[in-house]
Amino acid sequence: MIYKMLHFIYNFPKYRIKEAGILIRGEKIKYYREKNNLTQKELTDGICSIPYLSKVENNLLQPSDEILELLCNRLNLKYEELTPSLSTEAIVNSLKEWYEEIKFRNKDNSDHIYQQMQENMIGIQDIEILALFHVMSSRHFMLTNEFERAQSHLETASTYLHYISGETKSYYYYFLGLYEYLNGSYDKALEYYLKVQGAVNEPEYYYQLALIYTKLNKISMAITSTEKALVEFNKNILFYKVIDCYILLAVNYNRIHECETAKSYLQLALRGSKSLKDADYFKKVIYHNLGFVAQTEKKSDEAVDYFLQSIHESPEMQGRELTIYLLAKELLNMGKWEECGTWIHKGMSLLTEKNSTYYLLRELQYQVETEDDTEGYKAFIETEALPHFLDKKDVSNICNCYEWLGKYYDARHHYKKSSECYVKANQLKNTYY
Repeated sequence: MIYKMLHFIYNFPKYRIKEAGILIRGEKIKYYREKNNLTQKELTDGICSIPYLSKVENNLLQPSDEILELLCNRLNLKYEELTPSLSTEAIVNSLKEWYEEIKFRNKDNSDHIYQQMQENMIGIQDIEILALFHVMSSRHFMLTNEFERAQSHLETASTYLHYISGETKSYYYYFLGLYEYLNGSYDKALEYYLKVQGAVNEPEYYYQLALIYTKLNKISMAITSTEKALVEFNKNILFYKVIDCYILLAVNYNRIHECETAKSYLQLALRGSKSLKDADYFKKVIYHNLGFVAQTEKKSDEAVDYFLQSIHESPEMQGRELTIYLLAKELLNMGKWEECGTWIHKGMSLLTEKNSTYYLLRELQYQVETEDDTEGYKAFIETEALPHFLDKKDVSNICNCYEWLGKYYDARHHYKKSSECYVKANQLKNTYY
């Protein structure tokens, strides 16, 4: 798709060279006029009429070579700065290669291309290329988890939005949506993804859309989007992305308690991942989700075995906090309090911020270690955990919070309050599941 985007930019009729001169995009003139703080009247004075310039800026009219040269002089531009060159064509090819490396998660290669691109951008005045460079840079830094740098490039790209092609603009909103998703703002992410639906038509888009629907518990839409991505990934023989789709389908089928279907997808993923270079990564994810399915089936021993397999697949513990939480939760259900407490401490020690897993582990910690601090537990749920999950629109854990409060009030014979909490949880489940 990026090739089509770049092909569009450089083969769009307004860029074609013909005998009478070089056709240009009128938005460029508008961009440089506004950059120089000139009104249409100030730019056109002694050169052409305001309606003439307005038609040029809106791509309704091509200026004559003489008028274009006069406009360039007043804008302090060289004539060539409004037209593409061989050097920009080379940059286009680099951008195409770069995006492919990003999609294949080749961080080292992507970083190398970014360094090259920075050098290649020196002296570039083409606003389409500048915008595209910043859009792709934002995607690169999302790959490397450098979100502040990604945000900076998105902000820079946004300054060109009124002057660039619809295709480049679509990729800006596409990556802005991904940025919001990675930062936990799932509603915003969905808004931006739907904004470019139809304009961006690559399987990665549908897979990421499915991830957003999954986070928002829109199960049927998540499954539909995943299946759409899966068909295209299979066509393109992108096996590692096929595995991703199998796992995501399993997650969603497990949420609607179709456990056998979920397990069948995970077994497909397990078999398919054996020959991939990232086999160990996939194994820990697959075993994690097999444990989750076993929890749904209330098979505690099986769940614990899978969670432990997932953890032991990698010596690196950072990033395993959610698996540790699920393991600790299952150990608590089995009455293994000491083991549960050990894993809670391990999970808490790995956390560097108060994210969703922190609140889940902290709730479990209250049950295991501070059973007598009932008021502290209630306050934690009402003033910390619930507001966090409400802000994230995390329906599953909002339900958990209401159920925790329902159980708390029920144990203290506050049956009316308990009932109200359970009703809220059930209403959410009926709406989203």
